[in-house]
Amino acid sequence: SVTPPSLHDCTLLRRRPLRPLMKFGRVLQLRAIPEWRESYIGYKRFKRLLKRLPTAQSSGSFSPTASLSLREPSELEAPLLSGPYAEVEALFFAALDDDLRRVNEVSVAETESIETSVTLATGGEALLSQEEVAALYCRLAKLRSFMSLNATAVKKILKKFDKNMAGTGREPQLPSVMKRLEAEPFSVCRRRADGMAVELERAMPPDKVPRLRQLAQDALKRAGGGRESRPNVLPLALSLAAGLVVALAPLEAFEQADRPEAQRCLGVLVATVGLWLSEAVPFFATALLVPVLAVASGAVPPKLVHKTGELEQAPDIAKRVLNSMFNAVILLVLSSLVAARVVARCQLELRLAAALQERLRHQAGLFLL
Repeated sequence: SVTPPSLHDCTLLRRRPLRPLMKFGRVLQLRAIPEWRESYIGYKRFKRLLKRLPTAQSSGSFSPTASLSLREPSELEAPLLSGPYAEVEALFFAALDDDLRRVNEVSVAETESIETSVTLATGGEALLSQEEVAALYCRLAKLRSFMSLNATAVKKILKKFDKNMAGTGREPQLPSVMKRLEAEPFSVCRRRADGMAVELERAMPPDKVPRLRQLAQDALKRAGGGRESRPNVLPLALSLAAGLVVALAPLEAFEQADRPEAQRCLGVLVATVGLWLSEAVPFFATALLVPVLAVASGAVPPKLVHKTGELEQAPDIAKRVLNSMFNAVILLVLSSLVAARVVARCQLELRLAAALQERLRHQAGLFLL
């Protein structure tokens, strides 16, 4: 008999951690299936929404400003709390409903499509070969990973919501909302997918099941699930090789003009475009490679040094190229961006506004000034 696979075995989420203490938003980004990337829960968007809440705690009851599917009817008659809390709460659950709708659409469509194929694979006549069953199992693993990640995203963002609402007199929303999520179509599809995974494994010889799960793991890695941002060696090598061929090939137009630097510059351009199109390395790494390739390939012509009357050497060329890319103005801009990020991260503007409001609550004119 075949042991029914657990959720971690079947969706292949019990893999080596991507990085110690990696934030869930990053995990979601790395493990998202590319063809469904736009249908995942907008985890980072919800985090930004919760950051709009002031740091000072209030009291009172909450309710959304509109009828939201994840709320009890009795809650819709509760009085609204003035201020940003009620606004953020209404936007939060409205956005959650919209994201769940997209998750449900993908889950239902894919589950029904896979279910038809599973019937062919597990029927009495076994109309599918073992290779086709393995491909179907890999497809099912992607779907289960999609639904599992979205369920985890909902749970985690609701925990953050309850944490931000702590001390306001509002009951935690996580238990009640998670209970209602059990009736959502994608939750029903998760249970159906669990059963289909068991059926597919039973349709295979017992000694083939470990190999089947390994194939599904490999399929998830190729699809983007669980892979880190590592260089793709083959596109990287091909892009650099193409640039090298263009830079060194005997092109008549450049030979007649006696401009070898121009041809090398074209080679750098070809290599850079290849890296961008293939995404062999992250975009920021490609951008940083441009000056390195330009100097290493000799695409930057040397200038005459007035003091010595000699042409620049490679270290002098490299220093000139890098100095042109990083100067005091760029440092000022980057410093401003870092300072703005620190202010937003620590919510210093909200803390300052709350402190001024506390001190000047009875002096509206002075507060406006």
